[in-house]
Amino acid sequence: MESITTVRSERRRALCERAGAPILLGNNGTRARNLPINSLPFRSDSSFLYFTGCTEPGAFALLVDGTCTLFLTPPEPGDELWHGEVPSIHARAEALGIAHARPLGEVMEAAEAHSGRLLSLAVPDPTITARLAQLSGRRLAYPDTPGPRPLVDAVIALRRTRDEHELVEMRHAASLAADGHRTLMRATRVGGTERGLAALFEAMIAARGAVPSYHPIVTVRGEVLHNPDYPNLLRSGDLLLVDAGAESAGGYASDITRTWPVNGVFDSRQRDLYSLVLAANEACIRMCRPGQRYRDIHFEAARILAEGLRALGLLRGAVEDLVESGAVGLFFPHGVGHLLGLDVHDLENFGDRPSYAAGRSRPEQFGARYLRMDLDLEPNMVVTIEPGLYLVPAILHDRELRTRFADAVSFGEAERWLGMGGIRIEDDVRVRPEHDAGGEPEVFSGDVPKTVEALEGLIGSGPSAEERLSA
Repeated sequence: MESITTVRSERRRALCERAGAPILLGNNGTRARNLPINSLPFRSDSSFLYFTGCTEPGAFALLVDGTCTLFLTPPEPGDELWHGEVPSIHARAEALGIAHARPLGEVMEAAEAHSGRLLSLAVPDPTITARLAQLSGRRLAYPDTPGPRPLVDAVIALRRTRDEHELVEMRHAASLAADGHRTLMRATRVGGTERGLAALFEAMIAARGAVPSYHPIVTVRGEVLHNPDYPNLLRSGDLLLVDAGAESAGGYASDITRTWPVNGVFDSRQRDLYSLVLAANEACIRMCRPGQRYRDIHFEAARILAEGLRALGLLRGAVEDLVESGAVGLFFPHGVGHLLGLDVHDLENFGDRPSYAAGRSRPEQFGARYLRMDLDLEPNMVVTIEPGLYLVPAILHDRELRTRFADAVSFGEAERWLGMGGIRIEDDVRVRPEHDAGGEPEVFSGDVPKTVEALEGLIGSGPSAEERLSA
């Protein structure tokens, strides 16, 4: 396998060839949390990281015909006191396999040499984006105006599939999160807290040099899809939904969800719904092969869930009609997944362009309109597969929806299921080339238990969160 510095050099050369013009990339800067000395956690812009490997706040990279010059902050007198010895800008660039480095203050002069031709990308940091717009002479605004189309399309084309270095990072990120999920399963106790389990997950991955790839969801209110809070005690009869991933040292994300009973045993209704979601999850994973349209994977999940909900008396009518009308979306109100890579919703800073093929648009059905992707899968894409079922009072009590779906949804029966919360099962899946294991999908998160039997055998079998975190 080629060295990562060689791979990044090839990425930069390919980017320049595709864009057909000089390129100025900028990294995010640090931003004050309150006092200037106390900053928010720093994260490099993903495209800057992909092409340079540089994690220095406020850095710039000028790419001309594949040759890269980094613009970095030189060491200042006194730095060694506060930060230890700081290598020269040339030494820092050379460590990244980049031969040319200049002081950050010279970036304007360098940009002016390519006036009228320079292409740039907006980044999440508004100060850096404003600087890039000034230096390139082009309008940039994150995320609405991400950059000139040739450059954006070139970045998308290069970042959408994974090379072997990226796959290694993503397997590692998944293994870190997998350890955290299994530990939380063992630590779950009646009388425990969401907050304790969330803290334990973050401690587990921090001890291994990682950070969460997004704010972990640890909740007995699984019907709140992106629940950010941890206020609840864990009670017998609750289902706990844990949606939590790790970010590797190289910046690559994992995104894994499991749902399990707090008391360690699924009751009959929980088992019925859970088995439905698991069947959809497993069927959709099997579909993740080259050439498969991702939208069809979503609607296969919807069909499986609709058929099961009809058998349970929550839906009525023909399965195809329940899917086509969006009736199943009242219980499955989101898409089946998304691209995964340097960002947990990878490339979504460029809107739908990276995830929707030309001529395709979001579905109109209730729930399906939140599908984040409609591409034909390619070898070495990595996607999530995350079907779910939710009993959401705001949806089931909505007057307009009750009128529209009166013939398809058994709202009276659904009322009896309220309080169940939500069930989601999410895995990280690599689309294998057909010549690799016959194209069988590779599931990075495959060692995180998800069968009823495996979960019931693991829940509560280890020290509690409080015991693990105590001195």
